[in-house]
Amino acid sequence: MDLREKPGKVQKILELLLRLRLIFVLLLAFVAVFFTATHWQEMVSLPVAASESLGMWLADHSGLGALWQGSQYLAVAAVALVVLLFVFGGVRGGVSGLLGMAAFVFALLVLGGAESMVLVFLGVFAFVGLVLLLFAKIGVACILFPFACCWILWTGVMTVFPQPLPPYTVWAAFSALGFALALAFSLVSSKMLADGTPQAGSLIRSGKKMLLPAAVSSLLVVSALFVDGGSLTGIRVVQAVGVWISFVLWFYLFIIPVSSFAPWERLRSKERKVKLKEKKKK
Repeated sequence: MDLREKPGKVQKILELLLRLRLIFVLLLAFVAVFFTATHWQEMVSLPVAASESLGMWLADHSGLGALWQGSQYLAVAAVALVVLLFVFGGVRGGVSGLLGMAAFVFALLVLGGAESMVLVFLGVFAFVGLVLLLFAKIGVACILFPFACCWILWTGVMTVFPQPLPPYTVWAAFSALGFALALAFSLVSSKMLADGTPQAGSLIRSGKKMLLPAAVSSLLVVSALFVDGGSLTGIRVVQAVGVWISFVLWFYLFIIPVSSFAPWERLRSKERKVKLKEKKKK
């Protein structure tokens, strides 16, 4: 009699995605090159417009009350993400998610709407991520460069995705969300590896833990952007659902499979740590 725990549907899907990861890497390379070659100017305009809009919005909203009034729906989505990451990813997941969103917003502020700085920011981010990937023995090192590659794909998709809102708004909100989830995923995976869990098992278990935070928080972001942005119509609902599904698929079809090629195994402890729970005597 087999007493082993049978894998659920989510685990089976994640296992299949890891088996097909080379296909997703090749698809990422092809589509990213296509967008860069054909929509580069539109891709650059997204972070430029987002940084300019963020700067003007902050200038018009002075004080905590005004900031809350102007962004309460997105703030609720951000708080929900952090809470869910704390619940499913522990302290590492929650803190990394909060820092990830803050770091992305800070980067937009530093960009300051300068078009010439976009390539510099992306180049520095990718170079630092690649150096860390090759030499650093920390969990974040295994996600930064893969995220940079996948982020190019997401930026390209947002230039052609039909939507009633300004594309830079949707791009910025979901880029911040994606970066926060990617950091949380990397630190939760590194914790499991430090406990001796094999690489594939760590990535799959971390992916399962990120599913509800990714699905719920992205749905709240969609609601904040599309519902608060105007009256609901059938087309708006379809577009909102399309953005939501696209984001979840982007995270699970590209970020997790692509990051699986990173040297996660060097973070794994040689000794497996098993926590035993004592049965309570009745």
